Amino acid sequence: MTLLHATLALALAIPFAVAQIPEPPQPLREFRAAWVATVGNINWPSKAELPVAAQQAEMLALLDKAAALGLNAIVFQVRPAGDALYRSALEPWSYYLSGTMGKTPEPAWDPLEFACTEAHKRGLELHAWFNPFRALTSPDKHPAVGNHIAKLHPEWCIRYGSTLWMDPGIAGVRDRARAVLLDVARRYEVDGIHIDDYFYPYPLKDKNKQRIEFADDSSFSAYQATGGALERSAWRRQNIDSFVQSVYADIKAAKRWVKVGISPFGLYRPNVPEGTGKGALDPFEELGADSLKWLHEGWLDYLAPQLYWPIEPTNLSFKTYYDWWLSENTAHRHIFPGIATDRIGTDRGPIEILQEISAVRSRQPLTPSGHLHWNFKSLSVDKSKVATLLKSRAYTALALPPATPWLGNEVMPDPIIQVEMRGAKKFAKWTALDPAALPKVGRWVLQTYAGKRWQTKAVLPAGTTEIEWPKGDLAIAVRACGLCWEVGEARMVAVGVKN
Repeated sequence: MTLLHATLALALAIPFAVAQIPEPPQPLREFRAAWVATVGNINWPSKAELPVAAQQAEMLALLDKAAALGLNAIVFQVRPAGDALYRSALEPWSYYLSGTMGKTPEPAWDPLEFACTEAHKRGLELHAWFNPFRALTSPDKHPAVGNHIAKLHPEWCIRYGSTLWMDPGIAGVRDRARAVLLDVARRYEVDGIHIDDYFYPYPLKDKNKQRIEFADDSSFSAYQATGGALERSAWRRQNIDSFVQSVYADIKAAKRWVKVGISPFGLYRPNVPEGTGKGALDPFEELGADSLKWLHEGWLDYLAPQLYWPIEPTNLSFKTYYDWWLSENTAHRHIFPGIATDRIGTDRGPIEILQEISAVRSRQPLTPSGHLHWNFKSLSVDKSKVATLLKSRAYTALALPPATPWLGNEVMPDPIIQVEMRGAKKFAKWTALDPAALPKVGRWVLQTYAGKRWQTKAVLPAGTTEIEWPKGDLAIAVRACGLCWEVGEARMVAVGVKN
């Protein structure tokens, strides 16, 4: 490794000998994320009627807490129910933003654009989270307006219990959802497109405990009229399969580096693996979700099964299902389980969360480590001191998200670093040694040396190419990092500082 040394003209700077400082190690890798729910104002904004300045302040505080804790990704819900928490020509502004569906924020701003920019400043990925087929959460209290799908195409929607759903059996519904996701991937600097577990709705029962059927007879009959021979549950799975496959192809054609993630129900089917899942929902039959097929086919970049169970008992076990998903990962995608951090105080304590993270890390030779917390509120309020424990025991070092080599594996350019004084302050500046290679760089990884060890200090946007020298640090190293989290060789500059 080449070590670049800055020569300073001022007597205040004393170069250190190269032999005193070891080479920087490779940065730690782990996906550390939390879901930020906007439906029902669960996580953000705290209520729908907040002024824009207050909404922005809450978002900044949320991102600051996430970065301070040691997370490296936020999964931000931008389409709770056929609406948008961003500027969209396809769907109306969300009720959960202003308290009135279709109302443009005043003064005008775009929460998704704001979240992307501010997340990236803090070294966080921003994944845009979509509910693909829920139309309205409260159609009686908050009916559709403007260009909402239930207003434009009421015949495409089905009342189910107290909510309104889009019918995935209608090609126009699937095409609209695809267009919405692709629109965001194209227009925003998101790092991921994230789809949650609501495909067909979770089954309901009436007051007599009788099952309420999802009334898609019309679309199923239309399918049969074309000669379709599948029975209804298989036809529903086919509808969702075609949606998932086409969304993945769309996103990759637009921006190959934007990750597609899906967070299905935690188990594939009851009794898979054998002897587990007794009494659990069957998402394969009930939700139209053949999540194992999506994983085998490679129609996603990461699977985030909602493993919201504790480690014991084995009938419904976090470890059991995580190991099973790993055993089925034949396409070698990332498996990042969802952890029910919000259930602390019910069937588990905060130590259980750390144990689940440790269980995931212990499988590191099989797969890159990673997990997602449901949901951010438990972390932001430090429920039962879980955030304090995570910071002090699990997230003691900054981690980069794992690379996705099937999306891209560019050779990163070598940086060149210079140090300069501006008055009494010292700054480090860098760029690519080969300026023609700069477009490959998606971000920079900064490592610092002090106290006889290196640490990964920050992940910086590609446009940030200088820092004020960190007080007390003897050396810094910079690595170029690609859009798919491939990293290059470190280049170091070591300069002592008289205090």
